[in-house]
Amino acid sequence: MSKIIKVANAIVDGGSDLIEKVATPASRAGSAVERAGRLLEEGVDAEVVALLMTKNSATGKQYTEAKVLAYGDLYQDSKTKTPLTAKQTRALIKDQRAQTGADAPLPA
Repeated sequence: MSKIIKVANAIVDGGSDLIEKVATPASRAGSAVERAGRLLEEGVDAEVVALLMTKNSATGKQYTEAKVLAYGDLYQDSKTKTPLTAKQTRALIKDQRAQTGADAPLPA
């Protein structure tokens, strides 16, 4: 790979990392699921992805091969539509809060 391409890739990676520092948890989670899914598509072993995610976890989460495979399933399923709609999510949260007596704003 040429030096120019390496420098360009480093700039893109740095920019992506900077944007993720100010992104929402939902955006970062979506990026992580997409990356895990893409790694699996390229043939990277799920155990390797799990180890990488565990080592990079800011909160000490332990990722397993099974979890990574589930993220891969979610990535594949999300290529056509989301398996959890906003309407369904709000309705289930509203029902759950009614059961527990919690009263807080619902997510968008």
